[in-house]
Amino acid sequence: MPDLFRAGELNMSTEPLAAAGGPMEWADCAVNHWAVVICVIVLVLGLFDLIRLFPGLFRCLPLWKGNLDLEHSVSMARTRNYIALAAGLAFCIMADRWGLVAPSFKLMLAPEWHLPVTIGLLGGTVLLRRLAYLASRFRSRTSEYSSTLRHTLYNYLILLTALMLASVVLMVALRLQDIVVQTVLYVEGAVFYLIHLVRTSQIFGSRYGSLATILYLCALEILPVGILIFVCTI
Repeated sequence: MPDLFRAGELNMSTEPLAAAGGPMEWADCAVNHWAVVICVIVLVLGLFDLIRLFPGLFRCLPLWKGNLDLEHSVSMARTRNYIALAAGLAFCIMADRWGLVAPSFKLMLAPEWHLPVTIGLLGGTVLLRRLAYLASRFRSRTSEYSSTLRHTLYNYLILLTALMLASVVLMVALRLQDIVVQTVLYVEGAVFYLIHLVRTSQIFGSRYGSLATILYLCALEILPVGILIFVCTI
């Protein structure tokens, strides 16, 4: 019987087989990788300014006048604007990684386009809000009150992003599922957006009546976010 196999021929490949292709991980995309690197560098460079800014930002949580006090300091306001840009980038990265902004047309694109689309949608929302302010009577750059109304969003964005980053680090360390991380980030975002609306209404209500305050919130604060939510459901 062994003689039957002496003239046999081995047809197996002499090279190792390639691993079966699986779905690309978010971190495997070069665009996402370099965006995270840039974001970390920017956050590290602004860490000292962020720490110096935190006391003023924390006052904006329980007190609506904390926003006015922060805007009154020119140096602190400029630092806040720079930190808000870094926080905005970090927010966009987290929103893309955990699918906080995931319209169907974005999911149909190649992975390297997902983060740019997310940045475009969130940036477009901020731009639309800015255009609404330019069309209103609060477009003045010299009025401290108008400047406070425009930039209040930045204060709460920085605080929200800091909380989200801390939450993400903790949840990733605990190896929680993505759906859990997504839910927590949604809740945190909703809470801070509500705080932003309440404090903004108090700032506006300090000079105007209730009806004007409601109209202001609907036109300049709620409408841009509502359009974003609508686009994300397409």
